[in-house]
Amino acid sequence: MARPPAASTLGALLVAACTVGMLATAVLPAGAAALVSDVTQALAAGAAAAATARHAARCSGRRMRAAWALLSAACASWFAGQAYWAVLSVRGEAPFPSLADLGFLGFSVLSVLALVVHPAGGGRTGRWQRCLDAVMTAGAVGLVSWQTALGAVLREDTGHDVAVRLLLAAYPVADVALVVLAVLLVTRTPGDRRPLNLVAAGVTAMAVADSAFTYLAATSAYDGGTVDAGWALAFVLLAAAGLCRPADATGAGATSSGAPVRRTSAAASLLPYAPVTLALGVALARTLTGATLGRGEELVVAVVIAALLARQYGTVRENVRLADDLAAREAQLRHLAFSDPLTGLANRSLFLDRLEHALALHARDMRPVAVVFLDLDDFKSVNDTLGHAAGDELLLRVAERLTGALRGGDTVARLGGDEFAALLEDGGDPVEAAARITAAMDVPFSVAGRSRAVGASTGVVALTAGDAAVGADELMARADAAMYSAKRAGKGRVVHHGASV
Repeated sequence: MARPPAASTLGALLVAACTVGMLATAVLPAGAAALVSDVTQALAAGAAAAATARHAARCSGRRMRAAWALLSAACASWFAGQAYWAVLSVRGEAPFPSLADLGFLGFSVLSVLALVVHPAGGGRTGRWQRCLDAVMTAGAVGLVSWQTALGAVLREDTGHDVAVRLLLAAYPVADVALVVLAVLLVTRTPGDRRPLNLVAAGVTAMAVADSAFTYLAATSAYDGGTVDAGWALAFVLLAAAGLCRPADATGAGATSSGAPVRRTSAAASLLPYAPVTLALGVALARTLTGATLGRGEELVVAVVIAALLARQYGTVRENVRLADDLAAREAQLRHLAFSDPLTGLANRSLFLDRLEHALALHARDMRPVAVVFLDLDDFKSVNDTLGHAAGDELLLRVAERLTGALRGGDTVARLGGDEFAALLEDGGDPVEAAARITAAMDVPFSVAGRSRAVGASTGVVALTAGDAAVGADELMARADAAMYSAKRAGKGRVVHHGASV
């Protein structure tokens, strides 16, 4: 059994068939060209209906399936209208309006519902931006439509009766809604947007073709040709969108854990500016040619510009907020990188960094620097008898007392386990500091509901203005040696480096 052709092959055949069909209309006699054009449009609409129906069947989310099913129904509605119109053309009839218009307008209504139902991201944080984008896009697209197709129908006396003029106006009005919804959907949807991009392109092609048809029909100048090619192109793009694999089926836009990636590209974020630029360009061109804008048009231009400025202001504020959040996160990461997670004191990395800085100032400016290094006596017995939770509680209480006993400018650190150190700069007296620490440690601690006396063996090392420069490792080794001398001397003592015990 032969395998069905790949989606890319089907898409290429569809494009080729529509291209040949539309090119043929330029060389065939008028009657044959009209028939070929009608058949080509019907072929494209039918293919789009089938492709989008297949896409709907492959989607996993209920709303996603519903959106693509509605889009398929919209294409089928156009196919039905176009097929009926082709039959009328074969008979030599060309009434307007006709039942075919029900199929054409059905496409617009069902497509609007499809875009409304289609799920989109953005969250609450982007609500203000979505509202401003909607105002900008609706005002801009509506202004362009009014100055071209819609204005030609409603603003000028075309000689048609009211029913015909309303029907002609219905096409550009529906297209305005379609373009606005497509722009907002593409802007708001994260992840793989290839199907939506093609849908938006198809909707735009449909809007351009409808606007051209409306204008030409209003002036009784419609004769097919380029307008028909625009409709065929719209359905080729919609068929290509249907042939894309659904994002939820491929996993596109998802992390390795399955969570969706909420990411919008720069191009999608800039999309709402395209219709605004076009609308303002059209208004400016009319002004430069001597035409005057009506009060309603001037009001729409003012609203679009106000929404544009508000969006920019909101974007700047959002960027400032994001920058502040990033700075706060960086500060938090720095704190976590250089702080002891249990006591909140400086950790070994931060202590050594500040010690190296202090030693550099000593070597350059002969500033005094001192280190007080202490180790709790018999801390292991607290963990063994009262548990590790009690040991952690004791470490917290020790950290609080050390902080209270030293100056605010001194660096107090927990180096690991039950080892603590203090860096004294700017003339801090290590003898007085060690005495204050000893006095603070003499008061029993309340740990796990019990009173517990805990001592500490303390080593002190100091560099005065006349001492030779040394490195951080050397100074810490001297402080460590002094601390162990204190332990060997009977614990609970203070030993200065170089002093005899």
